[in-house]
Amino acid sequence: MSIDVAILKFINVTLSSGLFDKFFITICNFDIWRWPLIIVVIALLWKGGPKGRWLVLLLVIAIGIIDPSISQILKPGIGRLRPCHNPALDWVLTPDGCGGRFSFPSSHAANFFGLAMVSGLFYRRILIPLLIVAGFVGIGRIYLGVHFPSDVLFGSIYGASIASAVVWGAIKIAPDKIGKHFKRAK
Repeated sequence: MSIDVAILKFINVTLSSGLFDKFFITICNFDIWRWPLIIVVIALLWKGGPKGRWLVLLLVIAIGIIDPSISQILKPGIGRLRPCHNPALDWVLTPDGCGGRFSFPSSHAANFFGLAMVSGLFYRRILIPLLIVAGFVGIGRIYLGVHFPSDVLFGSIYGASIASAVVWGAIKIAPDKIGKHFKRAK
């Protein structure tokens, strides 16, 4: 816990600035991602062929597992308070407010890493850029004082693992329909 708190304090307090406040509030806001994501999904369904449609289906399944399992099972079951709700951490800065009560694991990190993995497994060239965006979102959750680093680390691993398992499972179930898209993936 002391390493978690030390990293939190460095990112949340030492790096605190008005510019970072605006950047991380923006990048962590799901609303800014909504329309670009809708446009990409429509484009994949319309012009992406079978590969694009499989990506969308598996992404919906992965996020459909990741998000509710965290918000409805893991967070309430583990019950770890967000740093901004922890009275012992009264120094935590919250430039975007504190949010819900529990923090472990980070839903933002899990969802973004899940999206990055499913998309990147289908289209290899976008994997690194999507992982970078997901990484910034994860760091942003720490910066904004709503998650400990371990919340983000576990959320990232959880989201990427569930997403990879969904894709792997789909390939095993329908290798002729889905697996062929990975032989040509670039």
